[in-house]
Amino acid sequence: MTKERTIHDVPVPAGVDEKMMAVAKDYVTTRLKEGFKMESLFARNNIAGKTYYKWLKNAEYERYINEMADVLIPSDELQAVRKFRRKVMAYADKESLTAGEMKLFKDVFEPIIEADIRLQMTKLGLNNEGSGSDTPRSLSEKRNLLLQRLKG
Repeated sequence: MTKERTIHDVPVPAGVDEKMMAVAKDYVTTRLKEGFKMESLFARNNIAGKTYYKWLKNAEYERYINEMADVLIPSDELQAVRKFRRKVMAYADKESLTAGEMKLFKDVFEPIIEADIRLQMTKLGLNNEGSGSDTPRSLSEKRNLLLQRLKG
């Protein structure tokens, strides 16, 4: 029988100091509790929200938090979620859906739907990713850019 992993078994990435590690462990162990609020996490750990969100921009820190969170998910619950997701995916092949089925599909796959929208907007040149510009484009600039792309 293999030893069950704990959050303490997750390797700490280089560049993650003791304070960052403590906050990450606090976050993953308390975030599922009823009434959890980020402000409480910040107060308990004596950090500003701005600091925490700055840390999250570090991909290794975010991966560390996600890996610890994955360790805390019981395998039977993870299997149930995957089974449910497969059932919801079957809705994509149905000829017609009820409003409830459409809402359930949207709710389950919302992050994927949003990512697809961002990808499509990037392909069409309707967002700033890769544009080198930090200022948002106006609606008329987006319209003109799209018309130029459609004209070829």
